[in-house]
Amino acid sequence: MNLRDSIRASSRWLLFLPLAGAVACNPAAALQEDKLVHADLFSPEAEIMSAGYGFEGIIGVEGGEAEVRAAGGAWNKVTCTNGAEPQRRVLTSSVEPNGNLDVTRADAMPIVFSWPYLPSTLAPTDFSVVLNDGSKVTPAFATIMPNYEYNERQVAVLFGEFGNRLRPDEAGSLHPVRVDVVADDEPLMLVGPKGPVSAVGLSKESTNPYVAGPGLVAAKLSRFSTEGEGGPEVVEGPFPNDGVALYGSAAKFRLRVYTSGGFSPDGVRGLRPDEFEHFFRLHAKAPDGSDVLLEETGVDHAVDQGVIRIVGLADLGRAASGEVVYDDCYVEDWDNYIDIVLDGDEAAMRSITGVEIPASGSYGAFFNPGGPGNSPTEGVRYTAPGLPQLQPVTLALDDPMTVSYEE
Repeated sequence: MNLRDSIRASSRWLLFLPLAGAVACNPAAALQEDKLVHADLFSPEAEIMSAGYGFEGIIGVEGGEAEVRAAGGAWNKVTCTNGAEPQRRVLTSSVEPNGNLDVTRADAMPIVFSWPYLPSTLAPTDFSVVLNDGSKVTPAFATIMPNYEYNERQVAVLFGEFGNRLRPDEAGSLHPVRVDVVADDEPLMLVGPKGPVSAVGLSKESTNPYVAGPGLVAAKLSRFSTEGEGGPEVVEGPFPNDGVALYGSAAKFRLRVYTSGGFSPDGVRGLRPDEFEHFFRLHAKAPDGSDVLLEETGVDHAVDQGVIRIVGLADLGRAASGEVVYDDCYVEDWDNYIDIVLDGDEAAMRSITGVEIPASGSYGAFFNPGGPGNSPTEGVRYTAPGLPQLQPVTLALDDPMTVSYEE
């Protein structure tokens, strides 16, 4: 294996072993398999939907709470309801060095594509990160994790040295302003309706997490299907976590929201399946054509052409059981997809127009993984909360707008 192949192999999975847990001898090879199963197409065109500066300085921090706090990371105070010892990922978003990970206090950038890509073509050299001082940075690592399920695979997470925590209007600020997909000896390939296409030439301006947190880039409503759920068996995770696994036959429709980065209530803890009412509400058309808000789970909402019932959230972690509790120790997959599971009349589903994150009043906001947690260190700047947002919904009831691929 040459140096470039080594970079490709190691950079896909090593960073997220604390989250996913490799259990076989060669997980890197499994994660490079070019396999897509009903993966979403979030736009008619191949594009970068977001390329935000995710967070600074907490990837590759060796040690425990003291070391993470010294690096500017958060460390939550958590007691598990079932008496279990909390997993490290429940306590902090910081990742320790492991395997071939040779970065120290690295930064992160999730690059969110409209179409899935072929994992074997992903490498750090596919990207050029342009900073506000005019310099260009090639990332140290590029990984498919944690967005590796077969019906996902649209997000590449980059790690490297991309800037500091000063806001763009502050003297001395260093931050990304744009990300370009560039040519290398094996270009990054996206997969669209007509097959693989090169991503070279795609570009997107960057956002700054110390100004505003993550947001939605798309929302798509379709009939519920478990096709493509899960990933290679060599990687463990909080699965099954799909709507059927959590809610059974009540999972009739899926409103999948696609995010610009990790969505956490505080920058560390996982979002739970029972938290729709704390963070989201839906907009739909009433029989008279007016806007109606759908805010509660487990009740029938009368809308144009019938009834909609919000069942709960999915594509997070496993269903509550004797071993799994919906508390601050809940382990989810921390990826860029959240499913709002719906039941009701199909005709009524067509009345849904938007997903709202109010992020004010009784509603919580979302943070990138560099957020403050529940026990922030005084004087440390963490990533900012996300802004209120109303995301239009794409109806994919007649055409699911997905693609499958396997060599």
